[in-house]
Amino acid sequence: MQSEGGEKAERYSSGGLVSGVVGLVAVAAMLGYGLVSDRDGFAPWAYPALLFAGVLVWAVLLRPAVLLHRDEVELRNVLHSRFIPFARITSVQINQMTVVVVDEDRFVGSGFGRSRLTINRDAKAGPDGRPEQHSVGWLVEEKVRRRMKPHDGFTERGEVRRVWALPEIVALAVLGVATLVTLLVG
Repeated sequence: MQSEGGEKAERYSSGGLVSGVVGLVAVAAMLGYGLVSDRDGFAPWAYPALLFAGVLVWAVLLRPAVLLHRDEVELRNVLHSRFIPFARITSVQINQMTVVVVDEDRFVGSGFGRSRLTINRDAKAGPDGRPEQHSVGWLVEEKVRRRMKPHDGFTERGEVRRVWALPEIVALAVLGVATLVTLLVG
């Protein structure tokens, strides 16, 4: 369960890190300019709009990832996370996105994937190729496969859980409403 006992989860994400950091720095720079500007500065609605943009950059570019905990995989998406016990997984596939199948249900993680070129290179290397011949996506897929437990009557299977990203959802809602109110009032 979510890094119990102080164990650190392995985090994997593709893309978005540089763009996300640049976006957050740009938002902070614009907010700083608006606060210290000697001129008229920004319209009152610009401040909550910039904060809204900052939360959106965080949620879309930096938050999504695949995390491997001790007993479960976490598919962290923009506004929610799925926690799937390894014992429940029937198949996993990392292509453009991560897809985990549990019985008949498919769960998609948008934070980690491989390009078509990388998928083709991994296929050419084959399953018996050296680890350095494969992409990180292939290696993560293999890690998940190794942690999947056989579906027997003795293994505690656990439940698939969805956890909403409440801080991001609340921040987007409050800042969206604040932007509209200050736009209409001011």
